[in-house]
Amino acid sequence: MKFGFGSWRFFLAFLVVISHLWEGMIHGPAAYAVWGFFALSGFLMTHVLQRKYGNTPNGLKDFAINRFLRIFPAYWIACILGAIAILALPRYNIDLVALNPQFSWPKGWQTWLSNSVLIPLPVQGLFVPVSGALAVEVGAYVLMPLMAFSRPAAWLGLILSLLLNCVHGFAPGSFPVRYSSFLTAFWVFAFGALLVHYRPRLTRFEAPALSVLAWLANGLVWLWYDPWPWSYGLYFSVLLSGWVALSLAPRKTGIIDAWLGDLSYPVYLFHTVAGVFVWLLLPQGRTFPFFLASFLLTLCISWLVVVLVDRRLDELKRRKAITAEAIKTPSATDAIGQAAR
Repeated sequence: MKFGFGSWRFFLAFLVVISHLWEGMIHGPAAYAVWGFFALSGFLMTHVLQRKYGNTPNGLKDFAINRFLRIFPAYWIACILGAIAILALPRYNIDLVALNPQFSWPKGWQTWLSNSVLIPLPVQGLFVPVSGALAVEVGAYVLMPLMAFSRPAAWLGLILSLLLNCVHGFAPGSFPVRYSSFLTAFWVFAFGALLVHYRPRLTRFEAPALSVLAWLANGLVWLWYDPWPWSYGLYFSVLLSGWVALSLAPRKTGIIDAWLGDLSYPVYLFHTVAGVFVWLLLPQGRTFPFFLASFLLTLCISWLVVVLVDRRLDELKRRKAITAEAIKTPSATDAIGQAAR
């Protein structure tokens, strides 16, 4: 199997899943994975905007439609399942909040708005408890064309967002607001965009195996230094995530790698609701058997979503003709295009 963007995205989603569903998982990698997704999104979206869609009204419209079809249909299915769980499972004495504090019925119009269209607002009560990070990503998509076609705009976004992080400080106590807020996380998308802008100068640093190993090593630092993930470890992980993105970009995708990439998004979406339904059969608690059963159910749901929803929606996506440059470098373009679906 070729380890490319698809495998990397699936691995990041797996880290989020195991961290949420198994209490024995080490701390830090889940947060690194979420910001790793942000850096990869900034990289991939900048690349496809420059190479595939272009800075024209029709191109940007195609980009927006394709992003909508990729994000929202599966998300709304997850919302329906989440609403069913919130309404039905408490009758069986299942405490959804015990698995995720955000897993509760929305209260107030702001929360309903955020649940419906993924506006990055600080709200309480979500049908999909992990949708807060997804809302941050959707918000970044709005500004991505600006950063993709303007290097100064990407630098401005990175600098202003990092300055806001500095205002909050880097003590572990400020981690929640730095990690989950749109404005403090925005620099990660800008960083991914800048990697594309400077990619011709950075190709000499490509090292697929070494970059992934370095990323994994950073995830283990918590075992020796507890504050690391909640202070500077998160920021160091973004640099390593960018290194991984640069290193994996030239790799041609394979069938298994592509499938893993397609599964990564629904795995991220559905693992929490799958877990609370597993509690109907297993004792409540984030044990390792619970994680295994929940992950297996998540994979089944995700496969169904890919086959019955995503594959059919692919036919509706408006794809622009590949450019002459893409023809000259098919391996890199195919890998990045597949990852950005």
